[in-house]
Amino acid sequence: MKSHIVNNKITRFLKLLYIITCILVSYALAVENVNLEFAIKLVALFSLSFLYLETTLSVNHWYIMILLFSIISDSLFIFEEFYYPALFFLILNRFLYIVIIRKTIFPYPPKVIFLYSIPFLLTFLMVYFLIYEYMVDIQFFAFVFGIVSVFMFSSTYLNFLKKNNKRSKYYFLGTSLMPFADILMAIAFYIDSHLAYVIIYHMMYYIGRFYIYKAMVMHRNK
Repeated sequence: MKSHIVNNKITRFLKLLYIITCILVSYALAVENVNLEFAIKLVALFSLSFLYLETTLSVNHWYIMILLFSIISDSLFIFEEFYYPALFFLILNRFLYIVIIRKTIFPYPPKVIFLYSIPFLLTFLMVYFLIYEYMVDIQFFAFVFGIVSVFMFSSTYLNFLKKNNKRSKYYFLGTSLMPFADILMAIAFYIDSHLAYVIIYHMMYYIGRFYIYKAMVMHRNK
């Protein structure tokens, strides 16, 4: 096993920094300060990235790409003119979550994967058609994004059923928070733009990312 000395002070500092920035983003959203929101989101994701590099024994490069694309998409989403590139990186991220556990789910026959995807697919279709008329310019992209998210959700669920350990549980919890946050984001963006919805789905993203970080560290350090 590779040796790696973890600096507990640095680890505690990075965890605290991530928690603080997750809370501060609510303030930035409340005062509608785009520049502050941009800075806080960058600090949050960079702190999580350095926390992973500090605490893992073996780096998973797919996860590093996810963190990088998260930084890019979160930054671009703040500015409306970069909405489509941000959506592209978000879709790519969801696909990479599946890539990380591909060795677990690929032995399943396609019909089994489809069967477990049905409840998630029906939920997505219900929400999609509820807000379809509001998504004038992104109907196709939203559909692709939803399908990839459904497959991610069902894949991590199958991974949890097969392994049934803390690592798979944290990974499933983290990835399952994201589609629900997506639904709340769509409601806040297209139906009811209440500040509480915006703050809640941001918190869901940050909590989900931390669960996934815990799963990645446990997976690589065993």
